[in-house]
Amino acid sequence: MTELRPTELTCDEVRDLAAPFVLDALDDAEASAMRRHLASCDDPHAEIAELASALPVLAASVPVVEPPASLKARVLGAAAADLAARGPAAGDPATPAAPVSLATRRAGRGQLGTWALRIAAILAIALVGGWNVLLQGELDDARRYEQSVAAVLDVAGRDGSLTALLSADGGGGPTGLAAVSTSGEVTLAMRDLSPTTAGDVYEAWVIGGDGVPVPLGSFTVGGAGTASFRATGIPAQDGIVLALTREPGPGATTPTLPIVSMGTATAAG
Repeated sequence: MTELRPTELTCDEVRDLAAPFVLDALDDAEASAMRRHLASCDDPHAEIAELASALPVLAASVPVVEPPASLKARVLGAAAADLAARGPAAGDPATPAAPVSLATRRAGRGQLGTWALRIAAILAIALVGGWNVLLQGELDDARRYEQSVAAVLDVAGRDGSLTALLSADGGGGPTGLAAVSTSGEVTLAMRDLSPTTAGDVYEAWVIGGDGVPVPLGSFTVGGAGTASFRATGIPAQDGIVLALTREPGPGATTPTLPIVSMGTATAAG
């Protein structure tokens, strides 16, 4: 079998060096050998592109944290202990000298560094994976809120319906959109609400001409701060007030002040 020249790499060696290559952690000789192999190899080595595409996302989404000074020593110490445990057993014949190749140099000069870089690459991929999960969650929350707004607009488009824009006293804070059909069904979409915790709920109220708040029902809010709510049996009268309060639990009969958000329902036109 023809021996590889020191500047040649096999496909397996290229895959082995993929993480430090995209992290720009190879020496000049190894990096040049990687580029020559990638330029001439029939295998597209998709793992290189996948790792490289993850790095910009990681840089933009993960805050830079200064590691403790002792971390490098601990990582390299653990690597050294692992390599020692995997070394030749006592009594094994000495390995004859061999021509120095990139693989041999990597086993000597770079084994500890490459071991640590593999850990870094794995952590990077894991963090990007976590970022993707978070991003997907945000997209799902946005879709749910879009659907709740669409439901409000559907009711608002019916003949005789009332609409209300809810906001916090003085502006800012949670805002919402509500519609009341002629049959007394209210549909509400809210955003920028503080998440509920420990049994807390948001209670929806309707206040008619007599000024007495009537509870409509309660709901909880997750981390996205958005919510949708429906209730029936309310008076479809121009000028009724819709309001939200935060309560220690469901079943409130009197609003707990302050009012979180409120608005007056009026006929379109």
